[in-house]
Amino acid sequence: MIKKIYTRLCFIAASCLLCTSCDFLDVVPQSSATIDDIYKTQNKAEQMVLSCYKEIPNSFNPQAFPDWTAGNDLMTGWYGSVRWFHFKSLLYGLESPTSTYYSLWSNTAASYPVGVQTKNIWEGIRYCYNVLNNIDGVPNIDPQKLNYYKGEALFLIGYYHQLMLEYYGPVVLVESELSEGSTSAEMNVARAPYDQCVDFIAKKYTDAAELLPARWPETGNYNRATSAAALGFKARLMLYAASPLVNGNSAYYSNFKNPDGTPLMNLTYDKEKWKEAMDAAKEGIDLCEKNGYKLYGSPTSDPQTGKDNYHSAFTGPSGKFNLDNWNEVLLGNSNQSTVSYVIKNMAPRIGVKAYSGEGFRGYLVPTFDCISRYYTKNGLPWDDDPETKGLDPYEIAPGDSTVRFHRNREPRFYASIGFDRGEYEIQGGTRILHCRRGEEQQNDGDVSHEYQSDNGYFCQKWVSKADSYDWNAKKYTNSSYVIPFLRLSELYLNYAEADFEYNGTLSNLSLSYLNKIRERCGLPTFQESWAKAGGIPTGEKLREVLHDERSIELAMEGRRFHDIRRWKIADKEMMRYQSAWNLEGKTATEFYQLKQMKESGTRVFEAPKNYWLAIPLDQIQVNPNLVQNPGY
Repeated sequence: MIKKIYTRLCFIAASCLLCTSCDFLDVVPQSSATIDDIYKTQNKAEQMVLSCYKEIPNSFNPQAFPDWTAGNDLMTGWYGSVRWFHFKSLLYGLESPTSTYYSLWSNTAASYPVGVQTKNIWEGIRYCYNVLNNIDGVPNIDPQKLNYYKGEALFLIGYYHQLMLEYYGPVVLVESELSEGSTSAEMNVARAPYDQCVDFIAKKYTDAAELLPARWPETGNYNRATSAAALGFKARLMLYAASPLVNGNSAYYSNFKNPDGTPLMNLTYDKEKWKEAMDAAKEGIDLCEKNGYKLYGSPTSDPQTGKDNYHSAFTGPSGKFNLDNWNEVLLGNSNQSTVSYVIKNMAPRIGVKAYSGEGFRGYLVPTFDCISRYYTKNGLPWDDDPETKGLDPYEIAPGDSTVRFHRNREPRFYASIGFDRGEYEIQGGTRILHCRRGEEQQNDGDVSHEYQSDNGYFCQKWVSKADSYDWNAKKYTNSSYVIPFLRLSELYLNYAEADFEYNGTLSNLSLSYLNKIRERCGLPTFQESWAKAGGIPTGEKLREVLHDERSIELAMEGRRFHDIRRWKIADKEMMRYQSAWNLEGKTATEFYQLKQMKESGTRVFEAPKNYWLAIPLDQIQVNPNLVQNPGY
C-alpha cells in the first residue's frame, strides 16, 4: 500500500501543470514525471499544492456522499433509479465491513456496489506531507507564498483527518510521510483515542491559521484554504468533540478499546469541552469579522428583503455568479457541473403537464420534517406562537387555496420551499406552483416515472430565476454559485450552542450572534420573538430551540446529517418516516390529506452501530491493531 502511494506521488508533476484553476474536485494526477520535477519551480510546486485538494469528497451530489441527503432534511423518491441513490444505504442498513458505497478508508476490497464513491483520503494526506517535506527546496520561491503553501498542506491534513473522524469515529493518525521502506510496525498503526484525534487535528488548524492569509490576495483563489477556514473548521471540530455522542458516552463505548486495552472514547462527561468549543468559535468569529467576513445582505425588518437576502446568499442575485457571498462562505464547492446537476434535479417541471425525462426533474425534495421546522413570521415554532398555536396547520383557511401551514411563515421558508399554490422563482420570473394530480407540477402516479416529487414539495433554496430550460433547443441555462462547505452563520450558531451547554443560558454575546442571523432574513430578534411566548425558554426546551435555530438556518446544506449524530438523536430521527400530501388528490380537499411518504425500503438505524461507517474488513485483515466500530 505504501509503495503504491509513493509511486503515485511520482506521477503527479505533469498533471499538476494542467490545474489552471482551484476546482479541486476535477484534478486527477497522471504522468510519468518524478518528485524532483514537481519542485523545480514555484509554479509547479503550487500545482502540487492544488492537487492535494483533489480527495475532498463532493458531498453535494445526491448520488455521491451521504451528507446532503442522509440527514432527513432532503431526500429523493421511492421508485426508478433514484431509489438506489447511495444515501439510502444508511437509511436501510446496507452498510457493512464488506460492502460500502463510501470507499474512503480503503479502496482495496474484493468488490464494491455499483456506483461506489471512491476517495483516497490517506493518499491525500501523504501528498500534503510530501509538500511539507520538499517545498522548502523550491528555487527562488516567494517567502509569503511558501508560508501559504505550507499552511494549505497543514489545513488539508487536519481537514482530511476531521472528515474521517466524522464518518468513522476514532481514526489512525498519519503524523508523517511514510517511506517506501516502512516496516509493518510503522504501517500497522492502531486507531488513536477520539480526544487524541481532536487534539491532533486542532493543532494542524492552529498551525495552518498562522501561515495562511485571511483572504487570498489574488482573485480566482476562492476555493483555497484561509486562516478563516482553518479556525472555522477547528470550531466545528471542537463543537463535535463536546457533544453527547463522543463526550462521556459510556452507554455506547464502554468496551470500545484497542487490542492493547486503550479506550477509544472518553467515558466521563467533561463540561469544559463546551468551553473549548465556545473559545474556538469566538476565535474564528473574531478573525472573520476583523477581515471583512459577514453575512450576505444587511439587517432588515422587511420580510421580502429578508427572503431575498437569504436566497441570494446561496444562488446570488438574479443567479449571477456571486462573489459577495464569499464574505460569508469560508470554504465552498464551486464545481459548476455539480451546481447544474443539483438545479436540474431540484427544480419543478416547467412548460409541460405531461411527464418527461427532459427538463427540470424535481425529485430531490425537502422532507416534511424540514418543512415543518421553519418558524412562523414571528420567529417562533408554530405551537409556541400565540397567533398560530390554536390553529390547525393542515386546514385550508376560508377562501384560501392552500393550507395554513404555508401562510404566515418566516422569510427563510419562502426562500427555501416550493409548495402547492405558492410562488416559485424560476424560468426568468416568479410562478405559482400547481402540484395536484393533472396539473403542471403533479406527481402523476405512474411508477415508471421516477423524476417527480414524492411529497408535493420542491426545493427553492438552490434554484433561482436565472435557471431555465428551453424545450425547443433542449438546453438548460443555470445560475452559477458556490455551495458552502462552511459559512460564517455556522460559527455564530456554534458559539450560542456551546454557551448554553456550558452556562445553562444564553449570554448577550450569544444573543447578538443569533440576532445577526435572524435580522439578515427579516425576523425579529430572539428576545422579541420569545417575548410573545412568555419569555426565552430554559432547560431542555431551550436546547431544542437552539437545535432548531441551527437546523433551519443550515437546512439542506449537509450539516444536519452530522448534527443529529453528534446530538445522539439519529437513532430516533432516522427511524421516523416522512409525511407527504395525498398526491392522488385533484382538489384542495383531496390533496391536503397527510399520508406517509413512500420509500423504497424499510428503515434500519441501530445504535451505536449506524452512527459510524464500518472499518473495511480488508483493512482489519491486514492490520491486527485495527478494531471494528461497535455494532458491526
